[in-house]
Amino acid sequence: MVIGLFDAYAGLLSERQRRLVQMYYHDDLSLGEIAERHRITRQAVFDTLRRAIAEMQRLERHLAVAAGRARAARVRARLACLEAEAARLAERHAEVEPLRKALGTLKAGL
Repeated sequence: MVIGLFDAYAGLLSERQRRLVQMYYHDDLSLGEIAERHRITRQAVFDTLRRAIAEMQRLERHLAVAAGRARAARVRARLACLEAEAARLAERHAEVEPLRKALGTLKAGL
């Protein structure tokens, strides 16, 4: 969940918040490792992460960017399944070709 939020809202975090979230969630470093590298306390790392996550969750409640991206990914996956099925049907039935074209138009619009 945090990764999706980070992908959507990283640009709205402070540089410090971005760096610490990246290290903790992407690079899989512990609070202690991050604290040591930045010469700060584990508590400072924890507090910064907590504030960053709270801010991203607040933004998501108001903007729903991450939810929209997840929804679009689900639509694209379903559309790919429909395209595959239409291609399979088109091998035996020529009248399915307009459906394949319509699906292609939908995909291009995403």
